[in-house]
Amino acid sequence: MPTHGHVVRFRAKPGKRDEVIKALEPMFEEVKKEPGTLLYLMHVSQTEPDAVWFYERYVDEAAFEVHRTSTTHDAVLAALKPLVAWPPEIHWLDLLDSKGLPKP
Repeated sequence: MPTHGHVVRFRAKPGKRDEVIKALEPMFEEVKKEPGTLLYLMHVSQTEPDAVWFYERYVDEAAFEVHRTSTTHDAVLAALKPLVAWPPEIHWLDLLDSKGLPKP
């Protein structure tokens, strides 16, 4: 099964990381309603005190488009703009192998 994925780094303005995390929380309720979202993981960095990282994996590009065009996604991005360095850093990934997801 081909999948679509990426990692995203949000760089919070100094001292704003907790506010960034709070602003991102509504996305977790949204992704529960998205059958094409396979993984949606939020991480904080142990080496960058103001970084918040996401790893996201979708069944295909169409599933990502459903996610990306939700009203919740738009509202969250609007809430993040005053809290983070903009734009977020995005790295698109091709899955080669995994534990927990079907092999591509």
